[in-house]
Amino acid sequence: MIARVVIAIVIVLVAAATYPGAVAVSMAVRLTPPPAPGSSAPPGQQPWLHVEHRQGMAPYIADDQGRLVLLHGAVPASLLEFGKDAGSPPSSPPVYPIDPAAYEGSCPDISDASRYPPLCQSDLTQMAALGFNSMRLPLSWSLLEPERDRFDQVYVARIAQVVDWARALGIYVIIDMHQNAYSPYVGPGNGVNLTYHTGAPAWATLTDGVPSNVLLKDQREANPAVFEAFTNFWYNRNGIQAAYIAALAFLARRFKDDSTVIGYSIFNEPQPGWNLPPGFEDLLLFPFYRRVIDALTGVHDGLPCPSGIFMPSFCGYADLGVHDLRHLFFKEPGLLRQITDFPTHLGLPVSSYPNLVFDIHAYTHGYTIEALLNPSADPRHAAYPWGGFDQTYTLGMREAKAMQAALFVAEFGNDPKNDSFILANELLQQEKHLVGFAFWTWKENGGTWGVFDPAKTGGCLRTSRERLLARVYPLASGDPSLSYHYDPDTGGFTLTANGRAGDPSTVVFIPAEVRGSVGISGTAAAEAQTRQDSSRVVTAVPSGGQFSITVAAAPLVLSGCG
Repeated sequence: MIARVVIAIVIVLVAAATYPGAVAVSMAVRLTPPPAPGSSAPPGQQPWLHVEHRQGMAPYIADDQGRLVLLHGAVPASLLEFGKDAGSPPSSPPVYPIDPAAYEGSCPDISDASRYPPLCQSDLTQMAALGFNSMRLPLSWSLLEPERDRFDQVYVARIAQVVDWARALGIYVIIDMHQNAYSPYVGPGNGVNLTYHTGAPAWATLTDGVPSNVLLKDQREANPAVFEAFTNFWYNRNGIQAAYIAALAFLARRFKDDSTVIGYSIFNEPQPGWNLPPGFEDLLLFPFYRRVIDALTGVHDGLPCPSGIFMPSFCGYADLGVHDLRHLFFKEPGLLRQITDFPTHLGLPVSSYPNLVFDIHAYTHGYTIEALLNPSADPRHAAYPWGGFDQTYTLGMREAKAMQAALFVAEFGNDPKNDSFILANELLQQEKHLVGFAFWTWKENGGTWGVFDPAKTGGCLRTSRERLLARVYPLASGDPSLSYHYDPDTGGFTLTANGRAGDPSTVVFIPAEVRGSVGISGTAAAEAQTRQDSSRVVTAVPSGGQFSITVAAAPLVLSGCG
């Protein structure tokens, strides 16, 4: 009899900690009413963004009028600790100063020790001129919390300085807790270049003596020590996952009332460690996101569990007293999804909190399977992904809708030699699916992926990138089902939308590079304004029915010099 009771208890515990428990929590999430948001944005600040949930439609990012908002932006990597190797003590300074005073009215000199130049106020002015209305700002946990429970207030002040610059230009900021290959403290070894690692501090990097060696050339993530460190994080060894959640709560307290900050990208490119999908995502990764959201919002979706040990999939997290009910939470699938352009999870709902964004990294033909197996192959002749560029977007929309989240492309990019094929097609898919983007990366000292030529060789705006990224697009629209298309070869643009009298306006951005005349037809009244940088903004107010906004084809006037 005792043996049967023990067996029954074991079965119940195993079921609760695996898929039956995960499914039960997700069903409860669907039945839980969402929490009510707080007050509107303070005077002088940008409108709060949220995720709109309309009957019969996929969720989408919206402003305070309920208008669809398309976010266009870039990812500057200069606040990461790239360039700092594992031989540096945790207290040693990063390559560039983090004291905001070093950026007041000037910009620090470029250092060869970092792959990226410093991020300065002029960078945000350049972003705004290209029409970028948002920025994904990557941070390093190791710089935020170099010693356990000691947060670097100067680093936070530096983050706040960038947010202030963005606010002055009307640019939204996504605060991104970034990592690449877990940490620069995984240890040296064969093929390991630790200056290209970023993320966890030394005290949160637990490799258990597993050797640090790259198993696949030039792939920093393919390292047993990295696998071990990730595994220890997902299983909350020594409470390091709980410490990470506390670090996010520290940031959330600082920016709780700042509407310029859209929200938080919880974890960049999560790697499964020694775990396998779909169990990794459904039983470890997405429950971790739920715990973060529980802690920062107080929604209590998971069950109470001790936070200092492994927390199974049904576990939530204690309310840490932040009560942030305004910001968006960006949750990213596992790294394998990013290299297959294919779902590697079941898409279970994560939280009853409504402002959730499912963010993908769209690196088709860059880091997808066929490119990793044969980096020199011509992407124009690739047989994979089977659905081409559309595959990751169509499937991403389905995944996001199943998880009751909006879709966003948090990273995409490529070698400039493939701009006319890869970059052009990625942007076409983003138009088709009405999804925003953050381009990787903004600027580099070396390398080829920046919007600009390498800073140490002059830093010219790349013509191919200006042609494609400085584009005409709707900033916001009262019609979340609109359609639009911009042709970077001719500068022509067409948008078609519907609206009843009294519905919110549609606002279109036209960069200075585009010189064609603006036309409006149908049931809307429109006005155009020219800004100081020669860009234009067209606002159309519907009066009932369908209307169109067009920009006539005309030669582009590009300012780039390379």
